[in-house]
Amino acid sequence: MRIRAAAAGLAVVALLAGCGTGGAAPTPTATDPEETPAELVLPEDAVLGLVGILTAPNGATADLAVTVHASLPWMVPDAADAVAATVAWCTGEVDDAVIQGRGYTFTQVDISLTARDGEWPDDLTLAVLPQPNPEVGSTNVAAAGLRQVDADASGVYPDAVPHCRQPAVLDGLGAGTLYLGIPQDIAGVNDLEPFTGWTLHEFGLSAVLPGDLGSTDVVFSSCASALTPLGAEFGAPNESWSDRFSATGCSVGGS
Repeated sequence: MRIRAAAAGLAVVALLAGCGTGGAAPTPTATDPEETPAELVLPEDAVLGLVGILTAPNGATADLAVTVHASLPWMVPDAADAVAATVAWCTGEVDDAVIQGRGYTFTQVDISLTARDGEWPDDLTLAVLPQPNPEVGSTNVAAAGLRQVDADASGVYPDAVPHCRQPAVLDGLGAGTLYLGIPQDIAGVNDLEPFTGWTLHEFGLSAVLPGDLGSTDVVFSSCASALTPLGAEFGAPNESWSDRFSATGCSVGGS
């Protein structure tokens, strides 16, 4: 696996081959252990990159890539799409006044699953991480390519899950963007340093779907992550940070 930065001045902390920054041992899976995911080029504002290989029941394989961008305060122009998407999806829950009054930041997470070998089934659904963290009060809003489901991933909503707390999923191959909103992060959430609330979340894909939606019959392998200097500057790794690599998921982050 290769993860590299787009700019020469932004070196990734580690170039990994089959293992992650957290030191987790690779898990034997259906793919050839010598296979490596497609290269992921991180942009200058990236704090974290993640790659892996997925194998479908029919033997087809696909490349997973995740790019986590640095958190932005709600008032900067580059955060406008995240603010607008949140206000539109979270009607009656989070509006402009709440976003401004609670000092939100927004972390853009880009997810892609690209065909590698064979014909990937269209009906395979995967859980997208991050999911909302009730202890932080964070929100999730899925943009193009992803969808949100009324399934309780937190165990605190016995009936309908509010829009802003609904987890996201990816159906089949494709790419999408998730906006993670974190209140109080401009000043520092839960006594943390400003703009570090993203480190209290997990990023990646999982075959274990939220709530009672069951699981998807895919196998993950060759997962690896890379933390950038910018990610280290903004709080990672924290005490709970780890690579969570297994046959049922490929994710990294804290809690």
